Amino acid sequence: MLRIPHACLLLTLVVGGFLPVAAADSARLAVEPTTKDIRTGEDPWYIRSTKLPGYATATAHDPRFGEKDLWGSDVKASLFAKQVWPKSRVLVWAKPGTGAKDGWDAKHWLEDGKPATKGIDVDSDLVLPDTGNGYAISLTDGRKYQPAAFRHLTIGANARVIGHFSIRGNVWIKAGGSVMYLDSVVGGGHTFLRNDNLSNGWNNRGLSLVDHFHFKKLADGSTEFIGIFHSEDNWQFHSGLFIVGSGSEIGMGNRTAPKIEKDAAVAILSGSYLSRRTNCDWDTDLTVEGKLLAGLPERPLTSDARLGLGWKSKGALMGTNGGGRIPGPKDMGMIIAAGGSLTVNTSDAAKARLVINCSRRDNDWGQIEIISRGRPLGGDALIAKLKELPRRTDMTILGTITWTGIHLDDFRAGGIQVASAPDLSGKGKGPTFGADNEGKPAGLFVPVK
Repeated sequence: MLRIPHACLLLTLVVGGFLPVAAADSARLAVEPTTKDIRTGEDPWYIRSTKLPGYATATAHDPRFGEKDLWGSDVKASLFAKQVWPKSRVLVWAKPGTGAKDGWDAKHWLEDGKPATKGIDVDSDLVLPDTGNGYAISLTDGRKYQPAAFRHLTIGANARVIGHFSIRGNVWIKAGGSVMYLDSVVGGGHTFLRNDNLSNGWNNRGLSLVDHFHFKKLADGSTEFIGIFHSEDNWQFHSGLFIVGSGSEIGMGNRTAPKIEKDAAVAILSGSYLSRRTNCDWDTDLTVEGKLLAGLPERPLTSDARLGLGWKSKGALMGTNGGGRIPGPKDMGMIIAAGGSLTVNTSDAAKARLVINCSRRDNDWGQIEIISRGRPLGGDALIAKLKELPRRTDMTILGTITWTGIHLDDFRAGGIQVASAPDLSGKGKGPTFGADNEGKPAGLFVPVK
């Protein structure tokens, strides 16, 4: 399992961007990798599975969960593996290697080996076969944000799906495949969204789904994201259960602040990483109005998971320009709102923790901070000063939190506002602390203002 530095992190949605801390703090990287880095020795199970004999014929509508090593070791415990889907139309792209701008039209598809008589609909399962020549198809008929257009989607090697669309079933982006503008995940049932590419898409690491991504499953629905994903701007959790699968990474945009709304829950599983794509010091990195979980009751943590928050300059070097993207004293790493909660489900609170620390992914913040002051991107002397600022984060807790199993690092003195401080006796009932906090543990906590 990959190990991430204790430092602040940024998770790219490109099919990712970040990996969780999985061992002692001393084993962390000295510098957080950028979203384009492929880490030395990176060999997740979903990449290894691409070399198996049965991989080529497995699809989103026929995933073959029982086939050895094609899925992770915890697949039997997953919700999506228990989901039973009614049989429906399976449409296969008729001419692999040849793309189309009107991919919704029946003329491009085969059904049961014969030309399809009608185009895709909300119950269709789509398959874009592997091919040696790259091809792109658009599944959007001109409406930027259209309703769910189909159910399951399999994207084979060298195939690319473009055009804004929603999905209500499984998505399997096979090795060499890619997608652009998957706007939202909707509907009921338990689904997966799997990406078998460490590099592809708009970014050189993982997969960028879209600029603005929205998770809108029904209250009884869930989707488990497997692989490395990110968004370019916005990532929002509106409803349903969003699961960051074991060993996976999610990078939540680089501009708009994400929120877990009251009808949504987000679970970070063992070895997984949830963070912003880049540092966001002009707004709160994550607001939790619903539920934030580390592990699930039926799938408790067996190794560290990681939540990365941006470092906060608190407006130390900022001017008055920027149109709302100006760091200020109220910008927080995370706010657990009244009614919101953070809960850790772990098999061993000493060895399988939720590590909350600061993201040092600074690729974009330098440019954004310069722009926010109306200055040119090149040659600004303040870049060096910004780099000298301490990488510290903070959070405000107005809701409920389970401290046992949480490991805190990179927090500023007085940076955790809470109604009452946790147990700091060190007897296993409270959080543990890393080496890069500012001062002693007791000094990190202050009453909510």
